[in-house]
Amino acid sequence: MIDAPPSAEATTGARALRLGRLGPFLLLGQFAWALPGAASGTLLAAVLADTDPARKVAVFTTYAVAGAITSAVGTVAGGLLSDRTRSRLGRRSPWLLGSACLAAIALAATGFTTNQVLTGALYALFQLGIGVWAAALAALIPDHVPSGAVGRASAFAGFGFLAGQTAGGVLAGAWVTTPSAGLKIVPWLMVLVAVALAAGVRDNGERPARRRFQLRDLVPPASRDFWLAFAGRFLFILAILMITTFQLYLFTDFLGLPTGEAGRSVSLATLLVGVLAGVAVAGAGVLSDRFRRTKPFVLGAPLLLAIGLIPLLAAPGPVTAMVFFGIAGLTLGTYLSVDQALMVAVLPDPQTAARDLGVLSIGSTLPGVVAPIAGGILAGSAGYLAVFVTALVLAVAAAAVVLGIRSVK
Repeated sequence: MIDAPPSAEATTGARALRLGRLGPFLLLGQFAWALPGAASGTLLAAVLADTDPARKVAVFTTYAVAGAITSAVGTVAGGLLSDRTRSRLGRRSPWLLGSACLAAIALAATGFTTNQVLTGALYALFQLGIGVWAAALAALIPDHVPSGAVGRASAFAGFGFLAGQTAGGVLAGAWVTTPSAGLKIVPWLMVLVAVALAAGVRDNGERPARRRFQLRDLVPPASRDFWLAFAGRFLFILAILMITTFQLYLFTDFLGLPTGEAGRSVSLATLLVGVLAGVAVAGAGVLSDRFRRTKPFVLGAPLLLAIGLIPLLAAPGPVTAMVFFGIAGLTLGTYLSVDQALMVAVLPDPQTAARDLGVLSIGSTLPGVVAPIAGGILAGSAGYLAVFVTALVLAVAAAAVVLGIRSVK
């Protein structure tokens, strides 16, 4: 069980022991939603390629936008509600359990229908559950982890996310010719992990004071660094999603690969990203805590992404695509290992941690609204090279925004 976080005067050994107990839960929690989150996009794209090839991009874009909107709603509402929850299971566990059940049932149901309206509604419900899950899960770090160990805790979470993304991509590639089967299976891991989290992670002993809900509870903080962190995350994730949202179509339509080979390429690219990102996660989080510096890592990640786009711009092809995904893996691993630490560092009030982290999480979900629209328009009107140039500019802008954060070293 996880007890209250140690005080600032706790020894390094005590901190390491507590993080050693909480860390695997953070890893599992991120893995549990990242796997179906990564697999679902490719599998739904494959369903559309089979059932409606003429309108697949437009319909998939609609799915992605609807899902991103409901996910954003889930992160804010779920965070606010979990901050105010008083129950025998604590503040976070009821929302983890409920969101896991909602997400699993909704995504599995998409495997039983080809009706596009129903599929879109179910996918939106799936993403609503994902949003609530992400907000409640992210709050476990400020709930339980002392400031000196946040970088390593973020690395645990980042590694779990990367492992889930990798596994989801590999499974989606394996199921790309039978996508309905994959949709019925992949989301149930969330339910199993939710039960493990409820059993293994206790609240830190703090209970929110009972008070009436007021509209101002919905108003996010006005902190300058809070919003710069939000903007940096938004721009960086948008840069990545401008390319990866249409990953399957990039291999089939732009590079001209047949569906089966494209599925294998998606699996290989995802595996490459996962392995190299895992290497980066393992090092960056530890170094961040050791040197007590977070901003250089968050600043360097988008710049590395911009460098990784250059070969793809100069000579687009399967080889340079894999070079990009390899560099993107190092980039993503570096970013994810310390991104959560940066977000925790700019929180103005620990009593509204889940709500505020939910708002910051919109910086991850809002690109899911923008990228399909902007990427689809650019790819359709100017080609994929225009998408790559846009992603490069966004990555450089993300680094510039992070540079402006003053309260974090």
